Amino acid sequence: MIRKPKGYDEAPAYTGEFQQLPKGKYVCVIRQVATKTSSNGNEQFVILYDIAEGEYKDFYQKMFDADKAQNPSGAKWRGVFKQNMDGKGTPWLKGIITSIERSNNFTFHWDQENNEATLKNKKFGGLFRRRQYEKEDGTRPIITELFQIRSVAGLAEAKVPEDSLLTEHTNAGTRPTPADATAPNFPTDSDGFMHIPEGASDEGIPFL
Repeated sequence: MIRKPKGYDEAPAYTGEFQQLPKGKYVCVIRQVATKTSSNGNEQFVILYDIAEGEYKDFYQKMFDADKAQNPSGAKWRGVFKQNMDGKGTPWLKGIITSIERSNNFTFHWDQENNEATLKNKKFGGLFRRRQYEKEDGTRPIITELFQIRSVAGLAEAKVPEDSLLTEHTNAGTRPTPADATAPNFPTDSDGFMHIPEGASDEGIPFL
């Protein structure tokens, strides 16, 4: 006879799997904003976000909590969006800021100390797509990612992006990247996630 351990009913189930967000349209909320310099020297506008409403509300917070329970020092915040700020990226950055302003009926003030804090808890509309990439071991997982930021009102007329799937001739280890100025910038970290140290609170998720 196998006896049920004490605390079994209350314990989370660590299956090694995690639920994937379906592609679609979501109202999102900004958890934190910062500017970072990418490995190739580009200045980037970086948003940590979560789902604000509906069935998948707090989706990334729940995933982070599950990660932290299993591996406190290696927990990752998975809701990350990066946009280059200069050159070809500037029009896309302006589109993001404009969408956030329209969604929250406020004006973002540039060149002010700590102005990134004014974006915290602001909402925006997010278009999410599924994208396939090839890992170094040859496997081809599919992830759901934030493809484009719109205003919340603009979600109604927006079209959900098609899946981006690899062809049979894609080189191993490559990842799809924007081909021109009409495509927004996607996360380029090795796993696409932001690492969060142990003890990070809901109030302030630090960028490293």
